[in-house]
Amino acid sequence: MYRISPSLIGMLLECPRCLWLHFRENRKRPSGPFPSLPGGMDEMFKRYFDEHRAAGSLPPEIEGKVKGTLFPDRTKLDVWRNNWKGLRAEFPEYDIELKGAIDELLVQDDGKVTPFDFKTRGYPTKEDTHEHYRHQLDLYALLLDRNGMAPSGTGYLLFFWPASYGLGAAQFKTGLVEMDADKERGEEVLRKTAGILRDPLPEAHASCAFCLYRENGTMAVSGE
Repeated sequence: MYRISPSLIGMLLECPRCLWLHFRENRKRPSGPFPSLPGGMDEMFKRYFDEHRAAGSLPPEIEGKVKGTLFPDRTKLDVWRNNWKGLRAEFPEYDIELKGAIDELLVQDDGKVTPFDFKTRGYPTKEDTHEHYRHQLDLYALLLDRNGMAPSGTGYLLFFWPASYGLGAAQFKTGLVEMDADKERGEEVLRKTAGILRDPLPEAHASCAFCLYRENGTMAVSGE
C-alpha cells in the first residue's frame, strides 16, 4: 500500500508527475534542511491548548468564535498527535493507507468532532491562504470517520504569525478560519490519487518548478 498523509497529498496533487515519481519511484522533490522552528511552535501551541483543556476552558484566541469544546481525552489525543502513530485508515480499494497527525479536536454538543489545525507563518495570511489546506481538512474528516468518530462537517485553521519582539518576549497575531470539511470530498482525493498512481507517468507539469529542475537542472523563479 502507498502510505499517504493529508499534508503530503495536498502538496503533491499540485503536480501529478511529482506525485507519481514520489510514490512509484521514491523520487522525492528536492528540499533543503527542514526548519525546526515551526514544529517547536506547534508544540508550544499544543501545550497552551492543553492547559485550557485541563481548566475546562477555551483559549481566548478562539473563545466565542468556534462551535464546541476541546476534546477531553488527552491520552487519546496525544496518540493522534504523534507523527509516528497518528490516525490511520486503510483503503484497499485504492491501495492506500492514510495516516495523519492532528493538532487538536473540538467536540460538538451532539458528539460530532471537528478537526482543528495550527499553522505557523512568517507573515499575515492572504485572502485565499486557507484554500491551500482544504484537502488536508477533508482528509482529516475522512480519517475521523474511519476511526469511529462522526465528523461535524466543519474544520478550523488557526494561523499564527509574529507581530513584534521586545524585552525578551515575542508577540503573535492570530487568524481563525472556519471551513467545511467533507469526508466524501476527502475520499474523492484518494480516488484521484489512486488513478494517477495506476496510470503511466504523467507529462511534466508546465508550471511546476520541480519538473523544470528535473528536466534541465534549473529552478523557475518569479517573473520567468
